[in-house]
Parts: sequence; C-alpha cells; structure tokens
Amino acid sequence: MSDPTPTHSMFVRDIMAVNVVTMPPDASVLEVARSMADMDISSVIITDEERPLGIITEADIVRRVIVVERDPRTTTASEIMSSPIIHVEPGTGLTDAMRVMAKSNIRRIAVLKNNSLAGIITSRDLLRWSPELIDILVESLRMRDEETSQNRVVEDDEDLITYGGECDSCGEYSTDLVLENGEYLCESCREGWEDTE
Repeated sequence: MSDPTPTHSMFVRDIMAVNVVTMPPDASVLEVARSMADMDISSVIITDEERPLGIITEADIVRRVIVVERDPRTTTASEIMSSPIIHVEPGTGLTDAMRVMAKSNIRRIAVLKNNSLAGIITSRDLLRWSPELIDILVESLRMRDEETSQNRVVEDDEDLITYGGECDSCGEYSTDLVLENGEYLCESCREGWEDTE
C-alpha cells in the first residue's frame, strides 16, 4: 500500500471548496447576512458576472455596519466588502497559499482561474490537510513583525500576494492589480503611469 500524497506536493485545487456562495455587489448587507446564516458560513464572495470583486466576512458586517450603526437594509455589499480581493490560483502550492494568508492576515482566500472564481480555501482547510504548515504560519507572522535581516524573505512573500478587482484608474477588471500611489492599478495603467514619470 502506497503512502498518501505528501502535503508539500499538494496544490490548492486538491483541497479547495468549489461550491462558493456568491452575492452581487448591489445586494443589501441584510441579504448577505441572511445568506450567511442560512448556509451556516462565515464569508461570502461578491461577484459581478462571475468575476470576484471582493469578500465580506462576519467581522466586516460587525465592524463596518453594526458598530457604526449603518442600516443593513440600505447598505450594499459593495460598500463594505474588502476589495480588491486577494487570491491564489488552483496550481498554487499549499505552502505558498499559507504564506499569502499569513502575510495578508486573512483566514480565507479566493481561488481564481481565468479571471473567474474557481473556489475558496481557508486556513482551517490547510491545517487539516497539512498540520506542518502551522510552522510556516508562525514563522510568517514572526517575520512580519521583524524589520531587520528578514527583509528579503518578507519581500519574497509579498510577491506571492495577488489582487483581483476593478482598476482604480480605468475601471477594467484585472486579476493583477498592484498598489501604486494609493491606487490599485492594472498592468496597462501601470505602464501608462510609468511612461508619464
């Protein structure tokens, strides 16, 4: 009998959940909360024609609606979602996925394929399949708090983090947004911005 597949050679696609609950950006926060309660889930991906724009978690609803006393009936999902959305691809290794989540201080991450939502993965999924990844999580968190000789390693982790959503400049959808001068820009807008420097 052969050994099970070693987790270091496993990929996000091997363990991601593919039945992801989504809502449109104009859905009310009340509708989002009801959907989360009905499905017994703690997050919803906000999509526009299958393109993921952002994510709303229970914590987002508490911090951005309840605590500041906004009306959940009139507040829309697009007003409180975390955007652009941090994502990985199906072929991302579990170790890299955990590094991205630790570096970004998030517990769940969208999986995108060809600009469309393919699934979602949580830190709980990762640790259930690969308990040794807890060491990576602890190390990544420690490195994030240190700003000395670890700078190069931290930058390597930063390169893994990819943002998807609408470009702040042209409004086009992109899965390769980069933060420059306080705006998330797509590749073509970044090139245009560099040309004007």
